[in-house]
Amino acid sequence: MRGTWLNRVLSWVALFIVGAVFGLATTVTHASSLWGAGWAGLALGVVACGGMLLAVRLLLHDRWGALLTGLGMLAGMVVISGRGPGGSVIVPNDVLGVVWTWTVAGMVLLVAAWPDFGRIRRIQQEQAARAAQQHAADAAPQPQRAREGSADGS
Repeated sequence: MRGTWLNRVLSWVALFIVGAVFGLATTVTHASSLWGAGWAGLALGVVACGGMLLAVRLLLHDRWGALLTGLGMLAGMVVISGRGPGGSVIVPNDVLGVVWTWTVAGMVLLVAAWPDFGRIRRIQQEQAARAAQQHAADAAPQPQRAREGSADGS
């Protein structure tokens, strides 16, 4: 993602807000059950948050954008995870709540820290091209220098 710093900062702010919205929505619904499956909300939340993180990282080619989207998700989750003013808890300290918390954090870490293989490939290709040029220059016949004197001594 190339552009001016103002464009980058504004896009990072927008990605943080989008991540916070995803984090809020999926945290509220992570404990939902569907057709008797208590883990359905968790699975849908993981797919939604993981898909958003992958989309940002793969489409924008911006590690910082993906990281800020993930930090927005974590911030949204943390904001509503505590005890509310009425005493209600959205993310209880049970298996589902702990799995949700660590899964989101792990996805953010994995997507943000994943190496850019395209960049590694380009660097390897550049190094191979330089080595081939060097090898070709070393293997090329050297022009013979004219001797300062002739063979008969004149």
